[in-house]
Amino acid sequence: MAAKNARPADKEIAVVRNILKKGKIVCLTGAGISYESGIPTFRGNGGLWETYDPEVYGNMPGLVSIFRKSPEKLVGFISDFYNVLLQAKPNPAHLCLSYLEKSSLLKAVITQNIDNLHQQAGTRSIVELHGNAFRVRCRSCGATLKLEKDRVKEMVSLLKKARSSRVEVLKIFSRYCPRCLKCKGRFRIDIVLFGEQLDETDLSRSRELLDDCRALLIVGSSLVVYPAASLPLYAKERGAKIIEINSQPSALSDICDFKIMGAATEILPEIIRVL
Repeated sequence: MAAKNARPADKEIAVVRNILKKGKIVCLTGAGISYESGIPTFRGNGGLWETYDPEVYGNMPGLVSIFRKSPEKLVGFISDFYNVLLQAKPNPAHLCLSYLEKSSLLKAVITQNIDNLHQQAGTRSIVELHGNAFRVRCRSCGATLKLEKDRVKEMVSLLKKARSSRVEVLKIFSRYCPRCLKCKGRFRIDIVLFGEQLDETDLSRSRELLDDCRALLIVGSSLVVYPAASLPLYAKERGAKIIEINSQPSALSDICDFKIMGAATEILPEIIRVL
């Protein structure tokens, strides 16, 4: 009787669970996994691009132009951007991936997210394709420094107080994005903006992980942003099973071997429940 009343996804969950048990799994995550932590997707309802034009605020020339014309608008953007990230906490889906890594079943997480939630959940092997909002990187030599939450809160608070003064805002940026001690280059927030190239080291590392994985687990990615969207195709060509867990079908759902539609915060805990 139980089998007759099983939900449509139960069979897929059982199959995916058996695949995960064998290990050598890599996971690719997108904005959807963090949506349930209170971080709207950039283009979705309540997302940042509803308020701020991405053609202006999504690239470095636009940000520089806004700073020169209206520093208070740039401060408002930065404040709104970080306020969402500072309030977010890892959800059950992030924690499940951390559990899989600790169980030596998950090799690594490749993420398009910049919110640092995988690290907060305890995952250690992470490739961040689009950077990390809680880190600064030297533009010249690539050296990085952590930007802890308390430092970010302090920076945002100071920027708000100085929001109408270009000189004071610039001084504050210089304090939190200083000169590099190694090469004297300038640090900046480590986020890949529109029109910028992804770090080739991160892409190479991602491909290396996929060269030797049994399955690629896709969680919360629409797979429309390249080159990240090319990774499932790369894994497929090398014989990996492609498993998709998404609230909506992605642009590459047709190539997936297994598709489970629904909230990752519900599906992942169900998958690992008896692992």
